[in-house]
Amino acid sequence: MPTGKRYRSFRKEVYFTEAEYNFINKKVEQSPFNNFQNFARIMLITGEAKIVDYSELKKLNGQINRLGNNINQIVKLAHYFDEISNEDIQEIKQTVNYMKELVEAALKENKREERKNWQNGLYETLPGAQDETFKSTE
Repeated sequence: MPTGKRYRSFRKEVYFTEAEYNFINKKVEQSPFNNFQNFARIMLITGEAKIVDYSELKKLNGQINRLGNNINQIVKLAHYFDEISNEDIQEIKQTVNYMKELVEAALKENKREERKNWQNGLYETLPGAQDETFKSTE
């Protein structure tokens, strides 16, 4: 059932119980793939999908968020007692935001590289895949 300009024009549907659905969603979240479709396609083609542990980066991101909250509380007190200037407040907030952006960017880049490696690996190792079917476009 090819359709218009779609790159992949064939569709398959799968039904899950609630427990299966929740289990699979956890696996997708742990994988480098950004959605179920990519995860399922790689699983069906290769029979496996490597799970990468991003828990340390996520934990660091949470700690930075808590640090930002603590800084906000300190800034409120310092501002209340006129012990800090608006420029200092802005500088502190910018520094915390910058740290958060760095961690989020690292996490995003790691996942993107992992997806690209998987797709390019398929392209290089799967018989008949040299027709550009599996080559990463990222």
